[in-house]
Amino acid sequence: MRNLFLFFALGLFAGACVSHDLNRTIDCSISGLSLEVNSITAATSCSTLDGSIHVTATGGKQPYTFWLNDVKQTSHIFTALQAGIYSIQVIDANGCDAAVHNIMIGATDFTFSLDVEEDNLCLGSNGSATITVTEGNPPYTYTIDGSEFTDNNTFTNLETGNHAVQVKDNNGCTIALNITIPRGTTDVSWTNDIRPIIVTSCAITGCHNGISRQDLRIYEKAKYYASQIKMFTRDRSMPFEGSLTQNQIDIISCWVDDGAPNN
Repeated sequence: MRNLFLFFALGLFAGACVSHDLNRTIDCSISGLSLEVNSITAATSCSTLDGSIHVTATGGKQPYTFWLNDVKQTSHIFTALQAGIYSIQVIDANGCDAAVHNIMIGATDFTFSLDVEEDNLCLGSNGSATITVTEGNPPYTYTIDGSEFTDNNTFTNLETGNHAVQVKDNNGCTIALNITIPRGTTDVSWTNDIRPIIVTSCAITGCHNGISRQDLRIYEKAKYYASQIKMFTRDRSMPFEGSLTQNQIDIISCWVDDGAPNN
């Protein structure tokens, strides 16, 4: 049974509301956890594993756990790295996290640059990435997320998150680039998008209409519990009847990720 109190009782029936209420969890936005790259050492060649990244985590609650792409380790120094692009994440004892993305390690015989554009669409994607190789053995071919190698070095319509890019030179040396498309602020509105969902599916008799539970029609209340609204709608434990569409769930997530603005 959940430790966290469920709070939405969506659906159109008064009796659909669950018996639990909202519970405030740790607010990672004020934990102070941060991650900084201190130094980067280039690899000596395209094929050698001797590059390194040194990071420092501060704030939050120790102990820290570090991740290089999808590989977990306890040390904040990452060694034996090939030329490429990496993401490093730290997670503290409270489960809060911080990350640095698109960390580039070059090689003496393979240097490159990356230009990324954020994805600022909620129901769609418009991020982009361009790889420019400035030192190596041309011609180069490129692939993203398992596609065929082509000579196209620009990728468009990318969604927020990580994308696996590879660059191959004329000598067959392949560099793996773990590119992260940043998330931009969307145009999801509390007034026009989020509150109508709450009014229709949550603020019904016996459920979050201010009588027996928090009135989530009030912006300050909805903002205070925004992270839980996102969590429980995404795992479909709310609404109780599971009546939200996927688009509605995604719109709620976008609003929360935007910082739950009063717009």
